[in-house]
Order: sequence, then C-alpha cells, then structure tokens
Amino acid sequence: MASSTKSFFMALFILGVWASQAMGRTLQEVSMSDRHEQWMSRYGRTYKDASEKELRFKIFKDNVEFIESFNNAGDRSYKLSVNEFADQTNVEFKARRNRFMPTQTTELRDTSFMYENVTVPSSMDWRKKGI
Repeated sequence: MASSTKSFFMALFILGVWASQAMGRTLQEVSMSDRHEQWMSRYGRTYKDASEKELRFKIFKDNVEFIESFNNAGDRSYKLSVNEFADQTNVEFKARRNRFMPTQTTELRDTSFMYENVTVPSSMDWRKKGI
C-alpha cells in the first residue's frame, strides 16, 4: 500500500513538473506576444493580414531574444534595445537604410551574371592598346 502511494505521488510530481514547464513556455510566449502588441502600439505599426503579422512577430521575437542574450553577456561597453526596427530582418533593415526596398520577387528571383559567357585574357598589356 505504501509503495503504491509513493508511486502515485511520484507520478503526480512528474506530471506537475512537466505541466509547469509547458506552462512556462506558454506564458513566455504570451509575454512576448504582449510585448509585440505594446511595441506595435508604441510605433504605430499595423500589418496587412494575419500571416504578415505572424511573420513579423517571429522576426520581432528573434530580434528581442538576440538583444537580451547580447545584453546578458555583460562583456560589452554598450547595450542594445528594442526600437522601431525590431520587426525587420537584417537584410530588410540594410535595404531600407540604403533606400532599396526589396520585394519578394527580387529576393527570390534567379538572376544570372551578366557577363558569364565572356572570355577574358589572363593578362593584357594596356600599352599596346595606347593606354
């Protein structure tokens, strides 16, 4: 009888630990979702549909996790923080800062090199060309 009671409490303990870990991940995810909503409100960000919002949330979450891990390392003389660019990938951020707005088609398009079939001599004496 004592053995079955001990087994019951052990199983209950294991289920409790498992449930708390599962809830911890869910609460953390909800917390990140709340942070994203607050961030969207602060910077006036809206998305055209739910799929774009889901994509931007994933990017936001990845960026926030990077920022937090960078700051927790503690070996830098500066800290990173979340700003209005937190829902952009590095490629998007660089493109917008350089005034080039990539689209899905330009990023995914298979472009070939313009001079791929041109043969070039291994050396050239430009003096013979008058240069």
